Amino acid sequence: MPNMAAGFVEAEGFVPIFDAVDAMVKATEVEVTGVVRLGGGIVAVAVRGDLATVEEAVDLGEQVAAAKAGRSVRSIVFASPCDAVSALAVDPRLLGS
Repeated sequence: MPNMAAGFVEAEGFVPIFDAVDAMVKATEVEVTGVVRLGGGIVAVAVRGDLATVEEAVDLGEQVAAAKAGRSVRSIVFASPCDAVSALAVDPRLLGS
C-alpha cells in the first residue's frame, strides 16, 4: 500500500509480544499483520499504518514488551519502506521460523 509505514517490535518470548500487541491495538489504529518466531527465543510483531500511528504503536509496544520481558526489546519503524520491507510487513512469515 502506498504511503504506509511499517514497524516491527521484537522481544524474547511470546508473552511480552502478546502484551505489546494488546496495548498497540487498544491504543492506536495500527494494523497488526503478524507475529513470527525468529529463532533463539526471539519473537517479532509486524504492524503497518500511517507513519504517526506506527511510531506511536511501536513506541508503546516496545515499552510494554520491555516491562514484561525485563530484557532487551528492539524495534524499528520504516517511514517509506522499500518493496521487500513492505512485503515483510504484510506477511512476516516470509522470514521463516
